[in-house]
Amino acid sequence: MQPSVKNESLFSQGRTAACIGGIALISLLAFESIAVAAAMPAVAAALGGLDFYAIAFGGTLATSVVGMTLGGEICDRYGAARSAWLGLAAFIAGLLAAGAASDMYMLVLGRLMQGLGSGLLGVAIYVGMSRAVPPALHPKLFAMFAGAWVVPALIGPGIAAGLVHVFGWRAVFLAVAALAPAAGALLLPALN
Repeated sequence: MQPSVKNESLFSQGRTAACIGGIALISLLAFESIAVAAAMPAVAAALGGLDFYAIAFGGTLATSVVGMTLGGEICDRYGAARSAWLGLAAFIAGLLAAGAASDMYMLVLGRLMQGLGSGLLGVAIYVGMSRAVPPALHPKLFAMFAGAWVVPALIGPGIAAGLVHVFGWRAVFLAVAALAPAAGALLLPALN
């Protein structure tokens, strides 16, 4: 390693906002994928449609795979910023649709949009940040990203249950929709 990079922090050289934004967005994607498990019993009770319970989970995973595939293509052709913008827009639109759902059909549609958005956004974060950060710092970067997936998996269900208990099930979707634009604003400039 080069001596100047060996001791360099991820959060230096003008990368602080991008690193915080990327970690925050990955944490929000992870929280949302885990938190929904705690919220779904309340959602099913409020909206009925217990038959759609499984697709609210599985459909999101399926559309995220589609989003990852599209995200890779978009990143290769047009750059990570475009995939990030599209992904963030779809993810937030899906969160808002799910949070405002009046029936299970709208909730499932919102969840499908969330999945597409999370796939597009996830690929863009990894591709864009790997270009914005020197290769010698990639192990630190990807370790931070791994932590951004693990921590929400550990504490997300408890937080989601608290949100459902205090504010109702819609808060699990709407709280993330409120936080995602700020995290995106930190990350997106570094991806251009």
